[in-house]
Amino acid sequence: MKKETTIYDIAKELKISASTVSRGLRNSEEVKKRTATLIAKKAKEMGYRPNNFAANLRNKYTDAIGVIVPKLSSHFIASALAGMECVAHGNKYNLIIAQSLEKYEKEKEIVSAMFANRVDGVLLSLASDTRDLRHLSPFLRTQTPVILFDRGANSEDISSITIDNY
Repeated sequence: MKKETTIYDIAKELKISASTVSRGLRNSEEVKKRTATLIAKKAKEMGYRPNNFAANLRNKYTDAIGVIVPKLSSHFIASALAGMECVAHGNKYNLIIAQSLEKYEKEKEIVSAMFANRVDGVLLSLASDTRDLRHLSPFLRTQTPVILFDRGANSEDISSITIDNY
C-alpha cells in the first residue's frame, strides 16, 4: 500500500517549509499567488489529499453528527434520515449513521466509537432493550449535544423529540 502524501512531502519536493505548503493549500494571503499555484500543482501531481481528521483535531470540531438508529429498514427512520441529511448538508455537516440492530450492547459500542471519533453531536433513537443512559455520560460531561428521537427517555439532561403515533 502506497504511503499517503503529506504536506511535508510536498515541502521537501518544492524545497519550502511545510507551513508555507499548508498556508498555500488554504489560499492564505500570506503566500504569493505564484507560490500557491506551484503548491497546488505539486499537490495534485503527488496525489495529495487533505487530512481532515488531523485538521479537525486541531480545530476541536469534526463537522460530523453521529446518528444511531435501531434499524435502517424502517420507513420512518429512512424518512427521518433523509430530513436530517438535508438539514445537516445545508449547514455543512456530515452524518455518520450506524444501526444498533435493537441491541443495547451494540448501541453502547457505537456511542463509544462516536465519542472517540469526536462527533460534534449525536441523534439517537434508542434500541428497544435500552434501559439506562449511562453510556451517554461522556457526551454529557463534555457538553456535546445529544438528542433522542423517536424513542425518548425520561431524562432531565437529554432532550427528546418524539411523535404521537396514535
